[in-house]
Amino acid sequence: MKKEIVLSRQDYDLITNLIKNTPSDFSQYSLKKLSTELRSAKVLEGENLPEDVIRVNSEVEIFDEKEKKSMTFKLVPPSVANLKENKLSILAPLGSAIIGYRKGDLVEWEVPAGKKVFKIKEVRNS
Repeated sequence: MKKEIVLSRQDYDLITNLIKNTPSDFSQYSLKKLSTELRSAKVLEGENLPEDVIRVNSEVEIFDEKEKKSMTFKLVPPSVANLKENKLSILAPLGSAIIGYRKGDLVEWEVPAGKKVFKIKEVRNS
C-alpha cells in the first residue's frame, strides 16, 4: 500500500504553481508523477504539519538502499537549486520523490538511473 504524503498548504500551492509554469522541455514524466502524488496528498496548515515532514527548505539525509550510501542536501525551489551547494530542486526526480515524506519512511521512485529505494534518515526544518 502506498504511503500518504503530507504537505503544508504553502508547499502544495508552490509546487502546483511550479508544475503549471514549468517549460515543456522539462521531464514531463517527473511532472506527471509529482502531480499524481499531489492529488493524494494530505494538505495541512503549516502549524499543524509534523516536525519531521520533508518540506521546501528542509535539510534531509537519505540512504540509498541499493548503493548503500547516504546523501545530505537542502530541498529548495528550482530558482535557488545548486548541486555544488547541496541544494536540490523540488522538481528534480529525487526532490519530487521525497517531498511530503517523514523521517524513517522508505520511498520508492523512478529516477533517470532506474527505480531507487531511499530511507529518510534525518529531517531538519528551521
